[in-house]
Amino acid sequence: MTALVLAAAMASSEALVTVLNTRTAASQDRYDAAVAVVERDAAAGKPLQQFVIGVTTDDQEKAARYLASSRGTIKSLAQRRGNPLVWYLLSMESNDRALLERAAKGGNVQALNALGAMLVQEANSATGEATNGVRRLLREGFECFSKASEQRDPNAFVNVGACYLNGIGCRKNAMLAFECFRTAAQEGGHPEAMMYLSTCFDRGIGVKADPEKAMFWRMKARACRGDKAAAKWLESRK
Repeated sequence: MTALVLAAAMASSEALVTVLNTRTAASQDRYDAAVAVVERDAAAGKPLQQFVIGVTTDDQEKAARYLASSRGTIKSLAQRRGNPLVWYLLSMESNDRALLERAAKGGNVQALNALGAMLVQEANSATGEATNGVRRLLREGFECFSKASEQRDPNAFVNVGACYLNGIGCRKNAMLAFECFRTAAQEGGHPEAMMYLSTCFDRGIGVKADPEKAMFWRMKARACRGDKAAAKWLESRK
């Protein structure tokens, strides 16, 4: 399905979430479609969409223009309603950890994933810090991912799965890691989860090894990322 067809069927709220998640969390067509929807709404003068484009686009001129026209409205919205998504957007623009933590505390899944990743990175880069301090950071990171997964967020399932796979902030559990990757791949269409799932089937991690299923999920992940040969291979298997 082309990005144009997807864009015609995609709701504005769905498009916002897709753009705010990492690019690897959706197929290339789906991500491009979401950007098109948010761009359309931003051009129509919607402040929230303008701000999202402002903090995610690589076009510096466009970012400056949209942020300037929407910043006042977004800040006012944050103060009046305390919306966790708005706090997350403001944290993205200013790289403000306090705002990120506020958004995460309010339950915003993007903020929870971002804060969790930040805590894990801090633990991994810690030098000379007490072991208990590193463990605390890892545990808090895992808890952030877990809270996000309660909202059925595919990115969160990938993060939780990676934690279970490697024992990050939790005990290693290959079966739970596999289940997380399968949920993100099957329910969320997450290409990175598909690659993890392929590895699980290839190496027998949390599931009985199955070379055919390993190949299927590897090719599906590649197809999601725009590999035409992989898409053709999948079509031949139907």
